[in-house]
Amino acid sequence: MDEIDFQILEILRENSRIPWKEIGESIHMTGQAVGNRIRRMEDEGIIEQYTISINELKLGKSIQAFITIFLKSNHHLEFQKYIKENPDIKEAYRISGEGCYMIKTSISDQLALNNTLDEILKYANYRVNISIGKIK
Repeated sequence: MDEIDFQILEILRENSRIPWKEIGESIHMTGQAVGNRIRRMEDEGIIEQYTISINELKLGKSIQAFITIFLKSNHHLEFQKYIKENPDIKEAYRISGEGCYMIKTSISDQLALNNTLDEILKYANYRVNISIGKIK
């Protein structure tokens, strides 16, 4: 990895659909050279996937909550299965420090949030923080 690779990654982070030629113009390389670098980074596992950013509010998901999970037992696999199967849970991390997991969820309303929290209670205690605004 050199400085050019980092520049390419930063451009792709902003817009992963940008043509290689446009990337090349901004970093003074040919599109083919950029493509070769991108393919190498894919092969090396540096670039794992290309994704999109979704405006959850426009989909009716008005509540963004961050839930710290405190497992009641050591049944991590059962809880992880629940996390993977729940479409309202957008991100989940196993953490150190306070709690066992940190979950980000996008939910349509208070009732749906309460239903999710009731499901979580089968596995763990929790602490909820509701987002009041996105900064980045």
